[in-house]
Parts: sequence; C-alpha cells; structure tokens
Amino acid sequence: MKKQYTMAGITVLLWSTLSAVSKLLLNNFQPMPVLFYTSGIAALTLLVINIVLHGPGFFRIYSFKDYKNILFLGTLGLFFYNALYYVGLSLLTSQIACIINYMWPMMIILFSCIILKEPLTIRKLLSMAISFLGMIVICAQGSTGSSSSGSLMGMAACFLAAICYGLYSVFNKKNNYDQFIMLFFAFMISTVLPGIYCGVTHTFFLPEISVLPGMLWIGIFVNAIAYVLWGIALNTGQTAKISILAYLCPFLSLIFGRILLKEQITFLSLVGLILIIGGVLIQTGESNNTASSVTKDYPI
Repeated sequence: MKKQYTMAGITVLLWSTLSAVSKLLLNNFQPMPVLFYTSGIAALTLLVINIVLHGPGFFRIYSFKDYKNILFLGTLGLFFYNALYYVGLSLLTSQIACIINYMWPMMIILFSCIILKEPLTIRKLLSMAISFLGMIVICAQGSTGSSSSGSLMGMAACFLAAICYGLYSVFNKKNNYDQFIMLFFAFMISTVLPGIYCGVTHTFFLPEISVLPGMLWIGIFVNAIAYVLWGIALNTGQTAKISILAYLCPFLSLIFGRILLKEQITFLSLVGLILIIGGVLIQTGESNNTASSVTKDYPI
C-alpha cells in the first residue's frame, strides 16, 4: 500500500505544477502553439508506454466505431478543456485560473444527474451551492483588476473548461476503454487540431532552448507519466482513500505559483478554494464510490 500512496503522491505533485509552468510558457506564447507542442510530446510518450504495455499492435484492440467515440471524448475532454484552460491562464493569475478550473468535480456531479439520471439529493444540492459560492468569491476578486474585461474572459474560459471536463467524465463513465490507449488518441487529436489552427493562422513557432524544459515537463511528466502512475495507484490500491489525495492539488498549485511566478496567495483565493473543495468533500462523503468516480479521471 505504501507504494501506491507514493505513486499517488508523486502524481499529485506533478499535476500541481501544471498551472505555474503553463503560465510561464503562456507569458511569452499564444495558447494554441503551446498546446500543440505539449500535447504532441505527451502523445509520443504515451505511444511508447502503450507499446510497452500492449505491444506495437495496440491500436487494433478497438473497432472503428470505438475510435470515433474515443476521438470525440478526446476532443471534448482534452482539446477543448486544455485550449480553454490555457486561454484562461493567459489572461489570469495561475491561482485564480486553477481555482475556477477546480469546479470540474461539481460539473461531474451536475451532469451525472442530468445525463445519467443519477438522483439529485439534498447533499448534492448543498455541495454545489457551497462550491458555486466559492467560485463567486474568486470571480469577485478576479474582476477587480486593471483589465477587467480580460479577466472576465479568462474566468469564463476556465469555467467552460471545467464544464467540458465534467461532460467528458460523465460520457466516459458509459465506456470501459483502456485509459492509456484512450489518452494516447486524445492527445493525438489535441495535437492535430491545434496544429491545423496554427497552420491556418500562421502562429507556429520553433521553441527556443529556454522553453523546451517547460514543454517537456508538461508533455512527458504532467500529461503522460502522471496519468500512468495515477492509474496504477488506483488500480492496485484502495481507490477511495487514494483519490482523496487529489484534493491537495489546488492547494499545492498555489504554492508552486508563489515559488515560480512570485504570485501572492490572497485571502480571498484561500476562502474561495476552501469553499469549492469543501463542497466537493461534502459530496464525496455520500459514498466511497463517489469519491473514486470524481477523481479517477483527474484532469491535467
């Protein structure tokens, strides 16, 4: 069990660096080219992982119909999610973007009730109300800056990213695909679509040596290896207990934002984050199954 907790802990640390490292890249480059390179690196890494796990013919496991579904899920859950989140990060501080983006567990709960017809309990209503209150606190803080229109657009982008990931997770519940294979094709589509956009808009750039470490870090470690470690930890350990570690991510993200970006951790940020996480934890207390289902497909 110690090994599973170690892998889960490493995963949480890796995921917690995403906002700050991405913000460093987005301070100098537009979102789509950054998404193209980081997704491409992740896809290549996952290609190697899938060949090791399943052999070079792993792509033959599923039918054409399955792959159409996988590509749809990848477009929704990785391309749109990451594109919107990167846009939000480019317009906001990393702490505000990260906290608003953490509304995705509430979106899973909401869409599970709407799409999967799961019962809407008093506990779920209370948890959603508390989390939305936390988002209002964050939005009130984020809209008072010098560029309020850009801030509002950034907050809207982060919230839409959370909606996309909530929908992706709910649709993914209906399937039983191998997550590593699905992630490979998801990152492939998240490379192709930004590549087309960059080609049409002439926004491609050749990464300088100075930005390669950041791109390699996100692509290899945050996008690929972290998911592998998380999947192994959940599959071999006690899912509900290990899943709770994921709720450390937004708090650790604030610390990495402070270290790497010199961002001040504000009182309102902590209040909003505590309310959002508190709402999620109220819901996960309803059953162990809820805790694991909310965090098994943790977004990058």
